[in-house]
Amino acid sequence: MKKSSFIILSTLFSASVMAQSWPTQTAESKAGTRWWWLGSAVDKENLKWNLHEYAKHGIGAVEITPLYGVQGNEKNNIPYLSDKWMEMLRYTEEQAERNGIELDMSTGTGWPFGGPWVSLKESACRAVFVEKAISGNTLIDITPAEKDAKNAFLHKVMLYAADGTATDVTQQAKSNQLVLQEAQRGAYKVIAIFIKYGVMKVKRAAPGGEGLVIDHFDRRAVANYLKHIEQAFERTKTPYPHTFFNDSYEVADATWTPSLLEEFEKRRGYKLEEHLPELIAYEPKVLSDYRETLGDLLLENFTNQWTAWAHSHGAITRNQAHGSPANLIDCYAAVDIPEIEGFGLSNFGIKGLREDPGKTRKNDSDFSMLKYAPSAAHICGKKFTSSETFTWLTEHFRTSLSQLKPDIDLMFCAGVNHMFFHGTCYSPKEDEWPGWKFYASIDMSPTNTIWRDAPFFMDYVTRCQSFLQWGEPDNDFLVYLPVRDMWKKNINKLLMQFSIHAMGQLAPEFIQSILAIEKAGYDCDYISDKLLAKVSVKGQQLITEAGTHYKAIIIPSGTTITPELKRVLERLSPYVIYGEDTQKMAHFAQPEEMKTSCGLKLIRRRNANGYHYFIANLTANDVEEDVKLAVPFKDAKWFNPLNGEITDADIDDDGIEVNLRSGESMILQVFNTPLKESENACCSNEDKQDEIEIDNSWTLSFIEETPHIDKTYQLDKLQTWESLDEKTRTVMGTGVYTTSFELKKKQLDANWYIDLGDVRESARVYINGQFIGCAWAVPFILDTKGTLKAGRNELRVEVTNLPANRISELDRQGVKWRKMEEINVVDINYQKTLYDQWKPVKSGLASKVRLIYK
Repeated sequence: MKKSSFIILSTLFSASVMAQSWPTQTAESKAGTRWWWLGSAVDKENLKWNLHEYAKHGIGAVEITPLYGVQGNEKNNIPYLSDKWMEMLRYTEEQAERNGIELDMSTGTGWPFGGPWVSLKESACRAVFVEKAISGNTLIDITPAEKDAKNAFLHKVMLYAADGTATDVTQQAKSNQLVLQEAQRGAYKVIAIFIKYGVMKVKRAAPGGEGLVIDHFDRRAVANYLKHIEQAFERTKTPYPHTFFNDSYEVADATWTPSLLEEFEKRRGYKLEEHLPELIAYEPKVLSDYRETLGDLLLENFTNQWTAWAHSHGAITRNQAHGSPANLIDCYAAVDIPEIEGFGLSNFGIKGLREDPGKTRKNDSDFSMLKYAPSAAHICGKKFTSSETFTWLTEHFRTSLSQLKPDIDLMFCAGVNHMFFHGTCYSPKEDEWPGWKFYASIDMSPTNTIWRDAPFFMDYVTRCQSFLQWGEPDNDFLVYLPVRDMWKKNINKLLMQFSIHAMGQLAPEFIQSILAIEKAGYDCDYISDKLLAKVSVKGQQLITEAGTHYKAIIIPSGTTITPELKRVLERLSPYVIYGEDTQKMAHFAQPEEMKTSCGLKLIRRRNANGYHYFIANLTANDVEEDVKLAVPFKDAKWFNPLNGEITDADIDDDGIEVNLRSGESMILQVFNTPLKESENACCSNEDKQDEIEIDNSWTLSFIEETPHIDKTYQLDKLQTWESLDEKTRTVMGTGVYTTSFELKKKQLDANWYIDLGDVRESARVYINGQFIGCAWAVPFILDTKGTLKAGRNELRVEVTNLPANRISELDRQGVKWRKMEEINVVDINYQKTLYDQWKPVKSGLASKVRLIYK
């Protein structure tokens, strides 16, 4: 099969083939960002400037999250929800609208929800158990230990007899002393429950937001919290934002709520207080029922109520369910935009992708974890799945654009289509570099050198998301989430939180099931009992209540089949697969050879004209292979999200040719009907020279650099600049490499690309004065786009480095740039550190430059 050349399709020939163009871009298809307001010390001039910069660089949404302030700037702090704060919010809304930016905001400051208006009795609380053996005494002291005594109130006292009977003796307890009656002396144990309130304060709270975290399980506490925020909007006549956001549930000490015993009996059919010995001994059945009840209360009293409140004010909700003790699918399904999170850097082994040993964190969000939020969105017909993206990818000042792409590609393949950076810090324009910083990476802001070429990354995201938001999901199977089996395990404590960092320990069997399905060539969505009950059989497929189609449901190996689950599955028979049975999977669906043969990651969606795929090569191998697709089609086009080019796919009886280098990604659209042929004929590259090495001497100068360098360097061969002299060792900015090379007329017949090799960290390329593109991700290869000519050719490469060498020099000089309050700026392990010992990071072009053809 002839290899395709990647040529831009310049003309669409009729309305019937308009589907061959990129989908319409919207604010939602652009990247969003969490926008930290330090001390809420914002002013109108800098709000206007910041928002204009964000819009100019391609950001389509900002999410305001107020935090602690900046040292020495206290006089400019604005208390949260004050009239002044609401005035700044109104101005921000106006400026965001003018710039075409969607405005979101957290429903509080820092995280989790809480503040000074949260009373003690409506704050997050935990159970303190006091267990005493009875040895003939009639007076028993049930006072909690000193560390638990503060803000602890007696809730229930139970007496347990040897025959298993339990008696409520709460009324017999006064001043933490239990007086037993004569007939009760035969009991062997007493257990008292105290509710200890105020177990957590808001983390990273902004001025005016300091205080206790709410009791998320208590309906009245949540309602009163939201009422206070509502009053600020109504008092100041401020429009509500587009979206209210809730961060991951991190209230690890909240194990109780005042209504728990009553709610437990109503939902589980027996009294928890009669089984406290089993609960505190972590007996699986009682512990699982306790955990399920907390999950129910979180869903109903917090998630559902918060979303209904937002809807009543014309807003929607975006929620991170992970970290909570509830069934994640149900909590994600209850909001408008489910949001997952990436935390750390994945080690894909992609060729040429820069590593930074000791300065990165492993990504705890594996592929199976990333699919929770998209699953709920797909099943419930929600258009968007968002992501808190690039949390702690690398150490501060060391994150490159090239390191972003593989992890966002993984998210796209999992079903994310509405990414948010974590994040961007508001910083005054005139503040001395590096400006205001949040303590976690990635720092997508005007004060970071990667900001210069960030628009090219933003364009990539926008193109990808425009396709991923179009059409409908087309995953093969539902997979039952055996959450009750998970609740019965990991029994070393009361609360189970389904956090990103712990899923490998909490659900290893489920993870293996999902990876096995993926390896077999299929894609799936997870489903809960609640949503499964609404699935029906229609036209030899399973259909969710929202109308999403699946070919069958897989029950993971080891799942406990309860009588209730058995009845549901009998209704869905014969579209049920028990275990990861590849033969039965193949009976219902055709595997994707791109997964099984090529090892590619992908996601497939259905549209009115056929199907479209997002495909990423997240392996160390280049792929050039003919594959069969799992869906029927008559024609196909390749869409390159890096540069917007659209090209014909090569198709024959062997299938469709897939040609992806390590690290590359493409969008494939296949059509139900043949397309009109393009007038752009593909160039043949047969019998052409493989490559031309550009090995002449180079000149190197600098632009937009700090500190200023007025020298031009003459280089006999390509090299990075940090080792040239003392000035270049610490410079951050853009180095301009220039050279020239000769081509013969006969060499122009080839469709040449320029391969920049190892770029540190992104490069804009000009040939003969014409801009051909920005190479910001591996492989650093660009189409020369017809700019080459016979004879002498001029090459200009503008390489922008990281700010790591500059910030390291500031630390060596003792400059106090860490001026943020509270946690300030810490390393990837949350430890205070200096960067003065950092070795210089490579900057510039680090390898040979070649002309090649694909």
